[in-house]
Amino acid sequence: MEPDELAGKTRKNPKVFQDLFIDYIENRRKEVSGSTLHQFRDALKHFFEMNDMDGINWSKIAKIIPHAKKTGSDRAPTIEEIRTILELADIRTKCIVLLCCSSGIRVGAFDGLVWGNIAPITQKGRIVAAKLVAYHGNREQYYTFVTPECYNALLQYRKLRESAGERITPSSPLIRDTWDNNRYRKQRMQDPGIAIPLTSKSIANQMGEFLKKMKLRESRLGTNYEFKQIHGFRKFFKTTAERAMKTIDVEKLMGHAENYYRPHEQYLLEEYLKAVPYLTISEATELKDKLEQQITVSDKKVGELERYNIVLQDRLERLERSYGDLKEMIAESLDHSSPNRRIAKISR
Repeated sequence: MEPDELAGKTRKNPKVFQDLFIDYIENRRKEVSGSTLHQFRDALKHFFEMNDMDGINWSKIAKIIPHAKKTGSDRAPTIEEIRTILELADIRTKCIVLLCCSSGIRVGAFDGLVWGNIAPITQKGRIVAAKLVAYHGNREQYYTFVTPECYNALLQYRKLRESAGERITPSSPLIRDTWDNNRYRKQRMQDPGIAIPLTSKSIANQMGEFLKKMKLRESRLGTNYEFKQIHGFRKFFKTTAERAMKTIDVEKLMGHAENYYRPHEQYLLEEYLKAVPYLTISEATELKDKLEQQITVSDKKVGELERYNIVLQDRLERLERSYGDLKEMIAESLDHSSPNRRIAKISR
């Protein structure tokens, strides 16, 4: 039935819809999951509420709908699996994966995400992170951060787009559609200079096809996978970030509302920077950071040795001065106590 037809019949006799939906539940209970039937029920209930219709026994319907089974046994992908994905992916897919892994955003946050929503954060002339505003202009708006690795990948992606003729402004989509530069191809794709935002649905579908094509995750029980095609990266962020951050701070950066917890942005940034080494996927970047840490430790030790050497040298100079003064005192003492000097005094 069309919505108006369903609303008209239900308004005349609510029991008509009630019996119809119960029959539907009985027919579909072996075909779809309980959670799917709950979603159908919630959508229809919302439809009738918005049309000021009551009289339906929702309690009776709720008792007939099968319980939603808990099937959330999927895991977060390991860092080795994510490294494999990045090695096989193109630059756009790399940006999507790194955005999800380093910020924990939902796939829905890609809708409306533009270049103006991300800004680098520098300390002592070096990019240490980038601030990302998700759901800008919506009620769900919040901010999080991404790693330098992710931001540098985005800059590489931006440079590629600009080289193809796109003029990127703050309102340009952060992730866009593909294009074709081959002017001789009979059926050319979208003009590179015109960017069309890639929707969250397209991102999820393309990521699923990519993982399936590359055989990067195994299927369990036919439909369930070890980790979700996009949501798995969000789980990676939470699991990994909590190695260095408090759970409540990680939840804040994931957009989970907490009315009474309002930490300052600078505090969250400092806490996030503690997790950056763990959220960095590239093994080369990880080794580089470790090398820089070792160099810093070595420089610190060298500095301590130099300071200790200066202290020793200063002590040696004082000892030498003291030794010289002592020699002069001994020489004067011996000079005053010599026999020839006493005879000279008597004769005078």
